[in-house]
Parts: sequence; structure tokens; C-alpha cells
Amino acid sequence: MALEKTDSAEEIPLSSVSLHVTCRIRRLASRDQARQRLLHIGFAPTAQVTPIRRSPAGDPTAYSVSGAVVALRKEQADEIIVTVNPQRSDTGLSSDDDILTHLSPHSNPTFFCPMKPYLFNKPTNCTRTRIPCSLPLIMGSRSKLNPKYTVALAGNPNTGKSALFNALTGLNQHTGNWPGKTVAVAEGLSMHNGTLFRLIDLPGTYSLLASSKEEEVARDVICFGNPDVTVVVTDATCLKRNLNLVMEVLEITSKAVVALNLVDEAYRKKISIDIRGLSSSLGVPVIPTVARQGWGLEKLMDTVQAVADGHHRQNPFYPTYHEDVEKVVSLIEPWIEKTIHGNPYLPPARWIALRLLDGDPGLIEELFKRFQKASSEGGMSA
Repeated sequence: MALEKTDSAEEIPLSSVSLHVTCRIRRLASRDQARQRLLHIGFAPTAQVTPIRRSPAGDPTAYSVSGAVVALRKEQADEIIVTVNPQRSDTGLSSDDDILTHLSPHSNPTFFCPMKPYLFNKPTNCTRTRIPCSLPLIMGSRSKLNPKYTVALAGNPNTGKSALFNALTGLNQHTGNWPGKTVAVAEGLSMHNGTLFRLIDLPGTYSLLASSKEEEVARDVICFGNPDVTVVVTDATCLKRNLNLVMEVLEITSKAVVALNLVDEAYRKKISIDIRGLSSSLGVPVIPTVARQGWGLEKLMDTVQAVADGHHRQNPFYPTYHEDVEKVVSLIEPWIEKTIHGNPYLPPARWIALRLLDGDPGLIEELFKRFQKASSEGGMSA
């Protein structure tokens, strides 16, 4: 059924909305993991969404939401209840559709990335972030190399994470399956200021509440792999949808850095971002980058090294949940803290308590495996 005209207060499924008609999400009818998945990819209540094209067979349909284009099957769109806004029929962002402020790049230099347009069309020398030796030498002596720090690169799909990884590691990388999984993960080496770093390019994920094998690997590395620093790569042109993963990572580790990538595209779209304000709100460094041209990577690695060395003071923001949730967490968190006994290979007790309340069976199974292993090795209380 194609919907051309409707009262703005009438609630209908998203699948019924005609192409190029903008509507606002009222609620999600799906539950549990299906609901979480929709929330993580941007289909949250109050967000504006516009169907922009359908496949020749009529399913799936591509939607513009939170600054990105996402394809949904009809059965998924049926679970998203919306109201149509007849006054709006474009696919652009509204002022309340993104936390970014749309300003002229020159209207307030304090709040805009301090960059010049010509920098985005010129190759940048970032050789200091690469290992100054050839691939055969690296491959032949890999077993003798001993990286000082391990850095995990996380991020939503299409944020330029792999481009950042390739720029930092050059040819000094290899791909292999993560232990216990069939998912391939790229690892590489990078030398910066005389320090050797091991970089892990994690599969793209919208959330640490995994719904695929790839997302399970990303979750396991961040939650249980104990990286020295986690770099969360975000897209400066649609930051809102990326901050969910940032907040989830900050609940696990204070040793995090946000790489604000694609700032050249943000500049062209006249999107201004208060980088200092964002960093202050998150409590961790936010570094603007253009990974495909190497812009900002030296400063990023300087910051990563400072965080790994403990020279950068971190004060990450921790979200507070509904008082009923906080009461339950306060009851079980001390028991969990006593049980894990500060084991560095397990997430914080508060995070474990919250995930137990989520009831994700896959994650709970993984947590108990880790508990049993740590207990058998004498790292936990009985």
C-alpha cells in the first residue's frame, strides 16, 4: 500500500510510507535483539527517516536516517511505527536530526575543525607512523618483534576504519582468524616515536551487543582482549549514529581515543563540530583525521601513545540508567567485583552487571566461559 496523504498524528508502519516522504519514528514494535539492532543502526524513536529507493523486486528499501543510508527488509520496516510529516519531503538532515551544528566553516573558527580546504586534496607525509623497513624484513623477523602496546581499532561500518589501519601499518600487516572464530581479522605493526605498536583492525560493528560472528569478534577483543588503547573511529558527517558505540566502549575502558574521521567531507558539507566540547563531554581525546590522505594521523598516534603510557589523564563519561536499574546494579556489582578480583582480562564489574540484566544469552555464555577459565587459573575467587 502506498501512502500519499495521511494525518500527521496517524501511526503507520514505515513499510507503508511512499518514497521521498519524510516521517518521524514514534516507537518500535520489535523486541529484544531485533529492537536493539534497529536502535543501534539509527532507527530510534523521534528520529526522522525517509525512504529513498526500493530494489526492483520491491524489497528491501533504502532509508535515509541519522545521516546515513540503511537498507531494511519489509518485515523489519513493519516493526517501525512512524507518523508522516507532510511538510517535509527531502532527504537532508534537520536541525534536530543530528547533534552536529550546521554552520558556515568561517562563522566560528573555535567550533570548526582547524583545517584548510587545500589540505584535503594534497598527499600528506605520514611516514613517521610507519615502520621504516621493507615487507620481507618485517615478515622474516615477525617472531622476533615485540610490540610494546596493542591498539584495537573499532568503529561502525563505512567510517574509514580500515583506511586508517592501512595508512598506519602500510605493508606491515597480515590477516588471520581470531582464536575460536572463523572470522578473519587484520593485524599490523606501526612504529611511532621509536615505539612499536600492534594494531588490530576489528570488524565493523554498531554495538557491543553482538548479533553476528563479526560483531562477536569485535566485542571479544574490546571486552576480553585487554588492548592497551581502543581507538573508536567515527564519521564526522553523521556523528550521532557513531556515538552509541563510543559510549559502550567507554563503559568498558578508560583508555580510549576517538578518531573523528572524514572531517574533509564534513567541511564540504559545512558541518561544524565543537571538538574541544565533544572531548570534554566524553572525557577522552577526540582527534580529527582524514585517513585516506594521512591527515591527522601523527597527532592521533601521539595521543594513543600518551594514553598508553599513562601520560594523558582520562575521565570518561559513564551513563546513568533508570533508578530501578541502578538499584539492581548496586546490589550485584559488589559480588561481581569480589568474584573477578580485579582480573585485567575481564570487563569492569559494573559492565558485567549491566550485561547480565540485558539477558543476552551469547554474551552471558562467553562471560561464564571467561569466569571458569580465570577461576581455574587461580585469578578469581570461588
